[in-house]
Amino acid sequence: MNTFLDYPALLIWHGDDELSSAYDSASLKALSENVITEDDRLVDSQGVCWLSQDGGQHWQPSGQVMPLDQLVARVQAHYAQLGQCCVGKIQFKDRAAAIKSVATAPEN
Repeated sequence: MNTFLDYPALLIWHGDDELSSAYDSASLKALSENVITEDDRLVDSQGVCWLSQDGGQHWQPSGQVMPLDQLVARVQAHYAQLGQCCVGKIQFKDRAAAIKSVATAPEN
């Protein structure tokens, strides 16, 4: 398993449908200024799940890869929370496309 994050990556906030994007190590560091808990997860463009250490100051691979269907469901919930309609129709061919769609979406 790769020990380097493949950007862009998504921060999945535990108990929330909102997703945050990290485009590179600097934007990930900026996200860590928020309260990141051990229940929050980072998913990189290969689908590798990362666990937070020290409130997001360090990240370790969990040894798990998020299934594409689970990632798509998370992205759909994110878009629904933003007020997008017809989110059930949103599909992606791979994890990188799903993550890139959130990372490049205009802010609402």
